[in-house]
Amino acid sequence: MKFTKLSLITALAITTAMAGEAKISGDAKVFYGTNDAGSASLFDRGSSMGDAAVSLDYSRSVADGVTLNLGVTGVSTLGLENDLVSNTWINHGPTVVNDVVWLDTANIALTMGKTTAVVGRQELDTPFFKSEHWNIAANTFDAAVLVNQDIENTTLVGAWVGRGNGTPISTVNLNDQNFQGGMKSFAGGHPAYAIGAITKAIPMTTLQVWGYKIPSVATAQWVQADIAATKDVSVGLQYAGTKLTASSAKTSAFAAKVGYEANGLSASAAYSKRDNKAGIDIANIATGHTAGSESSLYTEAYWNLGLVGAQDAKAYALDASYDFGAVNAGIRYVNSDALGTAKDLEEAALTISTKVGPLNAEVAYINAKVGGGSSDNTALVMLTAPFSL
Repeated sequence: MKFTKLSLITALAITTAMAGEAKISGDAKVFYGTNDAGSASLFDRGSSMGDAAVSLDYSRSVADGVTLNLGVTGVSTLGLENDLVSNTWINHGPTVVNDVVWLDTANIALTMGKTTAVVGRQELDTPFFKSEHWNIAANTFDAAVLVNQDIENTTLVGAWVGRGNGTPISTVNLNDQNFQGGMKSFAGGHPAYAIGAITKAIPMTTLQVWGYKIPSVATAQWVQADIAATKDVSVGLQYAGTKLTASSAKTSAFAAKVGYEANGLSASAAYSKRDNKAGIDIANIATGHTAGSESSLYTEAYWNLGLVGAQDAKAYALDASYDFGAVNAGIRYVNSDALGTAKDLEEAALTISTKVGPLNAEVAYINAKVGGGSSDNTALVMLTAPFSL
């Protein structure tokens, strides 16, 4: 699935407005994808998927330091299934062609001094609990998040996460969930907890440390350091670990990356290694899909997510993009060798993004080989029109 480089440094996104004013914004999207796996052919109706979505967000400051945030998302096939596609990007409810609308954001943000609390339905952006943006609509959480910045160059985060509407991975026994308002609790009705610290107190370094707990289910940790070695060169280091409560099964992974960015050119090389112990994959615990949950490891693929965090996976990724001004072109190659062959991956993704009138357009071509089968091709066209009222 599509990999979007979420900023791990941003602990959460809060939409704010000027005091006494309201802000309405959102976007309209049309996404199309096609694949030639097996006997299928590119652009055949039976091997293609399509959806249209509109997201509308409302934010209003109702008092000094108090902001209300509301957001709805609607998804429709627009009748594409009658001619061009037979599949959709997300679950459409009882039937594949149902138009669905759900409340994806409903929270209150309270700020006092350098402390902000966001309580209600919201997106999260942390390594093991996060909203994934490869899809036409992102998953959200019912949560309470507290952020404090009293310590210079340091952000402290604490979160209580009650429910979510992704489709969680089975290894932590989470209930099946769906986008359209189907917010569900974690296993046994237990909430999840997360604490984090992101600091730039070390010169030229952004260090973040995260800890997670789902009572009676699992615990997890994440440590990451991103270092600006020179003006153009960066170095990154990651460590992640998990432990299942019932069986005490532990998993861990480390990753390293070297990057270069100057004069419109961005390039990087990364390597990651997960141990060969059975347990939780090093990926987003809160979501999942047919390929897996999105991993925050540096080696994550563009389209076939989560495989780099699988058992005994050894992965490397090479990435390069160039900004031509009107057009940005990129290529990403990922190779991952996991236990057995079922979760092996070799993927090359070519992307072109540009702006066409009011539309942000991204086109992607992916050639991938997953497991021991033959390689297949995927083509994507993703159009987004942001707006504000």
